[in-house]
Amino acid sequence: MSSEQGRFRHSEGYRLDYLVDVPDRPASPYLHVFCHGLSRIESQVPPVFARRAWARTLDAACLFLSDPIHRLTPDSACGWYLLGEDEFLPQVHALQAELLHRHGLSGTVWHGLSSGGYAAIKYLVRSGRDGLAFVVSPHNDPAVLPQWEQEARPWSGLPSMAAPRPTVDLLADWGAGGARHRLHALVSELDSYYALEHLRPIMRAFDGDDRARAVLLRNGRGHGFIADADYGSQLRTALDDWERGAVGPVEVELSAPLARFTGNLRRFTVEGGALPQVLNGIRTRFPDLARHVFDSSGRPLPFVNLYVDDADVRSLRSFDTVLPSGTRMLIMSAVAGG
Repeated sequence: MSSEQGRFRHSEGYRLDYLVDVPDRPASPYLHVFCHGLSRIESQVPPVFARRAWARTLDAACLFLSDPIHRLTPDSACGWYLLGEDEFLPQVHALQAELLHRHGLSGTVWHGLSSGGYAAIKYLVRSGRDGLAFVVSPHNDPAVLPQWEQEARPWSGLPSMAAPRPTVDLLADWGAGGARHRLHALVSELDSYYALEHLRPIMRAFDGDDRARAVLLRNGRGHGFIADADYGSQLRTALDDWERGAVGPVEVELSAPLARFTGNLRRFTVEGGALPQVLNGIRTRFPDLARHVFDSSGRPLPFVNLYVDDADVRSLRSFDTVLPSGTRMLIMSAVAGG
């Protein structure tokens, strides 16, 4: 496990702290970004690197973000990542892009609880990249909350303090530019205020769109209290839903020598999904080809070169990477006989 702690600085003197934890070989093909929420633990403020307990079970590359306002008001329990947003937001997205590239990751999961849920949705939408917002009791309009009056309005006159935009307004850019976005929102059973006044208008804005799901946890708990087991099981469900939305045809092209094992068919399509599923589809359709391309475990033989959108499959950090619709796969063999 490697850890990297850093900070972004704003021209007005504000500071956003961050922490990156990366296993030696992440099992997850995604970058997981954690925005804080309900952080009242003194050791976390500042900086606020909340929810690391949830992250430890993921075996994934994780980025933890602290809200700059906690440097000014250490007793605050909230923060919406509005202070210095004009400069911090693009810096966070640049770090996201760097981590995706550095570790060969295929998408981003933005985690957030309460005010952190508001921030997670905002950062996903404005990233312009594929991503999942996995949020707990997210705010819709922060300005209607008592916490806003107590913990944000006193600082609203600071230079570069952005005005809060309701989440329903942010959703106007949901999926813009073809980005594959998905929302999975949780709310605890006794958290009726957030369910009715915040989560309900967010879900109504989707108007039945299957890219969003809200789940009421029958857990007898209130705002901000989610059991680790619930968090983990719901995250798996959210990832499954998101990945199914990515499934579509994958275009496969063979080098000329390999086409003799497919009746001289050099180009064809198979159903998309995780890489092992795609390769299994090729094996099922062309068993003769499979004997000359894959070993007994289903992976490419040593003399076979397999590229996914120009990237050598052996360079992918995770063999379970999901291939979205429209992915192009090229299979080449230096030795086509056997």
